[in-house]
Amino acid sequence: MLKNFSPRERNLALALGTIVFLVLNLIFMPRLLAYTREARRKQAELQAKATAAKSWVEREAYWNRRKEWIEKTEPAAKAAREDSARQFEELQALARQYGLKIADVQLLQLDAAEFYHPVGARFAVSGPWPELVKFVSGLQNPDRFNVIPRFSVKSDDPPPNVQCELEIHHWLSASVEGNTP
Repeated sequence: MLKNFSPRERNLALALGTIVFLVLNLIFMPRLLAYTREARRKQAELQAKATAAKSWVEREAYWNRRKEWIEKTEPAAKAAREDSARQFEELQALARQYGLKIADVQLLQLDAAEFYHPVGARFAVSGPWPELVKFVSGLQNPDRFNVIPRFSVKSDDPPPNVQCELEIHHWLSASVEGNTP
């Protein structure tokens, strides 16, 4: 078909074809590049999810052992008042063990969750700094199932003594003692 055109018409057709090609590239190339970037981002996201899922599956035996330990070790809930009183007695005994004084005790009403029943207390503890550190460390022993969401320490007289205000939540099994889920 180009043979029927004169040299000038061929040059114009070639120029028009080049211009149309460039305009189409200018219009569609950014969209194509954006689509490619989005596809690569989604691919990287899916690969990250697959890697995370793979690590969970590889550690299945670990998580099963941990679940068994929790089911075997976590104390069962009784009545709310009884659980609060038992927790407070344990706190007092631990504080006495380290020569600390507990004051301003407030038992907390906490909302139960699906897998655990929390019991809580807010109180102040005073005594020597090293003994307070041991006390808090003892509270956070994994076998105790305690969480300390609030903790503040102030210097007291004489200098090695401190006063600590803390809130502690004790987790109990959601199943009532005597009943298994």
